[in-house]
Order: sequence, then C-alpha cells, then structure tokens
Amino acid sequence: MSELRISVGLPQIVPDQAPEVIRRFAVRAEDVGFAGLWSLDSVPGSATSRVALLDGLHVLTAAGAVTDRISLGVAVIVLPARNAAQLARELATVDQLCGGRLIVGVGVGRTEPTAAGLGLPTGHRARRLEEGVEVLRRLWADGEAAYDGDFYRFAGVTLGPKPDQRPGPPVWFGAGSPPALRRAARLGDGWLAAGSSTSSDFPEQVRILLDALQEAGRDQDAFAIGKRVYIAVEDTRRRARERLTPVLDAMYDAPGLTERVAICGPPEACAEPLRDLVTAGARELLLHPMYNHLEQLEALATVAALVRDG
Repeated sequence: MSELRISVGLPQIVPDQAPEVIRRFAVRAEDVGFAGLWSLDSVPGSATSRVALLDGLHVLTAAGAVTDRISLGVAVIVLPARNAAQLARELATVDQLCGGRLIVGVGVGRTEPTAAGLGLPTGHRARRLEEGVEVLRRLWADGEAAYDGDFYRFAGVTLGPKPDQRPGPPVWFGAGSPPALRRAARLGDGWLAAGSSTSSDFPEQVRILLDALQEAGRDQDAFAIGKRVYIAVEDTRRRARERLTPVLDAMYDAPGLTERVAICGPPEACAEPLRDLVTAGARELLLHPMYNHLEQLEALATVAALVRDG
C-alpha cells in the first residue's frame, strides 16, 4: 500500500438532524476527494459506550447509500464480544449494499465488557479474536464452511449473500502492544493505530510491525498501515483544544486525553505532525473530527491538501 490515503471519521455523536448531517458529510467527503469514511464501533461496557454513539455499521450503511466510490471502514469491532458467525452475515450485507467498499477493523478491546450479565463473552480475548477472524473468512469463502476451534465448532454452514469483495473484505487489526502488533502482522491485511494512542508511540509500533511482517514472510507493501487522529482545526491551537476537549475527554472518560493525543490548531499547524506520521510509515491517515462536523470537514480538506503537498 504505497500511495497515501487520507480518510475521515463519520459523525456519530450527533445531537440533532443526524440523518441529514451524515448524508451531507458523506457526500461532501467523496466530492472533495477523501479516500475513505470510517466509523467507530462500540459494545456495552467498552471505552466509548458511555456516550450516545450511533452504531458504526448502521452509520456506514447510511453513508454507503449516498456515495459511490469512497471506501467505508469500521474500527475497531471488539470481536471477542461478538458472535462472529452473525457478524459475518452483517458485514457481508454491508459490503453488498456498498458495492464492495468495506474495510473491517477488529481488535480485542482494551478491557473486558463491564457486564457478563448482558450475555457478552469474557475471557480469552486474544484467542477469541483469532478464531473470530478465521470464522469470518471461512463463512465469506465460497461453498459450505467448517471450523473446529476452542470457541467455534461447525460444519456444513452456508452464508449468503457473500460479500461483494472476493474472497472477502480486508481485515485490519487495531493493536498497540508488541504481541498484538505481531498478531496483526500474522493474521491481518492491515493495521490501524488507535486515535487514543499518542503519535509519539507510532514510529516504534511501525518498527515492531514491519519486523513481524518480515519474520512472517509477508509482503510489507501489500499490508496497510494507518493511524486514526482526533483533530480540531481552528484559528488557534488554544481555541481548537477548548472545542475538542469536552467532547473527546468525555467520550473516553479520560481527563487530559485531548492534550496527549489530539492534533489541534490552524491548518498548517495540523499538517506538520500529520506529515511526521507519514514519514514514520503511515499510508492511511484517518482524520476524526468530533464537533461541527460539516464545518470541520471543509477545514480538513485544506489540511489534507497541505499534507499531500508536503
């Protein structure tokens, strides 16, 4: 994946007129040349479940219905807390409806879901993730599917319709720790660093990932490397942080998070650290606004142009 892609995060915290805002945002993002539209996934008890966040797959479906070319990604689905067989069908449907534009992000999640009483699986998250990815791919493949694992066991199962992309949508891993990065290199089609991780961590994570890809004998150029960035564009850095902090810190219930991880300020001040991420190895920049989405989208188009121009 050698050519730089710059994508944007879809509105999901939308107090008013959500359908209209999502439609206008998606159409405009495609018109101004962004490569992709991404949504956040959330399950009960996850880091982002404390806010009124519209469901990631449904938001993608709404965006896909009004666009034609732009890719659609969800990051990251906490796969250990999902039924992979049912999820395979849902993702195949989204890929069919959008004409084969879906990218599927998966991860273990940062903590266990807070309520096993809600019926969500707990424990053995890494193994559940690995088996879940294999189940997705088995069910997306042609013909009947079979699998014999620790958590999933089935034979003679068919899934229809299949995804529009064959043999299925690319699966990108959300990962931060060295073991998780090595798992991504072994099993994934790409890696997307979390928006809640700092840009300063990114170069070392890329190094670990590239070493793991080499050890696994995989083609580094065919493996997607991306970074989600929470961003606010205003006339001054102070104003941008004042606007973003109440939203982002509250979403993660993490005071000081905006100061640690977000990029804030005028367009050129935002473009500079994004260029540093590209130099460190990012081939997909996912710029994620969190307020005044339509106005921020226009500002992000300016930032993206500055990044591309170097």
